[in-house]
Amino acid sequence: MSLPSSAEPPRLTVAVAEDHPVMREGLAALLAGEGGFTVVGSAASARDTHSLIERTAPQVLVMDLMLAEDDGLALIKDLAALAPTLRLIVFSLHPEDIYAERCLRAGAHGYVMKREPVATLFRAIRDVAAGGISVSPRVSAAVLGALTGHARKPAGTETQLTDRELQVFRLVGLALPTRAIAEKLGISVKTVEAHRENIKNKLGLETAAALTARAAHWINTSERTL
Repeated sequence: MSLPSSAEPPRLTVAVAEDHPVMREGLAALLAGEGGFTVVGSAASARDTHSLIERTAPQVLVMDLMLAEDDGLALIKDLAALAPTLRLIVFSLHPEDIYAERCLRAGAHGYVMKREPVATLFRAIRDVAAGGISVSPRVSAAVLGALTGHARKPAGTETQLTDRELQVFRLVGLALPTRAIAEKLGISVKTVEAHRENIKNKLGLETAAALTARAAHWINTSERTL
């Protein structure tokens, strides 16, 4: 008669992408201390994240939405193409009503706000590693509303912006000039200017100065909380 095996199940391999050193090191330490996870490495930029994924091939990546000036939506799309089997969780301060659905469309499998208990992140990692999607009930309802055509985006808010407009809006908030934004996104200066005008119209802003102030305030109330 054979006895039940006492061997532990294999640990999930997890990588971390976060540009704030304290958060990056603290998160890696929390994950390493949780039974069932092995942290294979961490990165602070989009380029380093690409290298980390290619080098270590983790099962799950936990990433901040924005890594300095690097845009997370673009990184998610790149990683989905680079490593199709990678399961990706966005761990962010950015409002989920603006970004969670966009991240899922880009290829992420979960969106967890940094204000949530760490147990929520642990559970999300296990859920996505098992093939599931992990978002809050609020995001689930919003996604369902979008699929059924019942969702409405409030006028005059950042939710009205397209993904590209949101990229431009963020870089305006980081005080990048138009030419630098164009080079960063690989588009023309005229295209950036057109996006700026569209953003102003959608947000009800009259001047370039008002756009810059709105974008800077948005940055200061989310990304620079840490």
